[in-house]
Amino acid sequence: MLTIVASAVCTLALAVAIFFVVNYRPQHTPPPFEPGAVTGTPEPPERIGHVGFDAGNFTFMIASVMYQQEDGSVGLYLTNPLGNDVYLMCEVIDQDGNTIYRSGLLRPGEYVAGLYPTARLGGEIIDVIVHIYALEPEGFFSAGTVMLGNVLQLY
Repeated sequence: MLTIVASAVCTLALAVAIFFVVNYRPQHTPPPFEPGAVTGTPEPPERIGHVGFDAGNFTFMIASVMYQQEDGSVGLYLTNPLGNDVYLMCEVIDQDGNTIYRSGLLRPGEYVAGLYPTARLGGEIIDVIVHIYALEPEGFFSAGTVMLGNVLQLY
């Protein structure tokens, strides 16, 4: 009788363990929202060429000419239009694959005028790739990524 009870307990414990292993979801920490986000539509300087892009399931606007300011910041005016159903964020990556600028999440109807560097910059003109990430508000799953080549100009 003791053997049957021990066997039943072991079987139950194994079933519970399998259930938790199969249904385990690692904890996902979403990116933070952009602290410098502004609600509304930006009025960037004309010289930066603020242009819109349609990525299919989302749209965005960003500077076509990016200037590194004296303090190292970059004016990019990343805009998440009010009609979008996704959050947007961006990273600016140098030729070596280093992230030199990163935004937080922008809600629909928000923009960020500029970002401060996450890495030390050499104060020179460099080629960069701008990654625009779209994330679904529920669960923060990817809704798409756009990569744009650009040149980081000196002010």
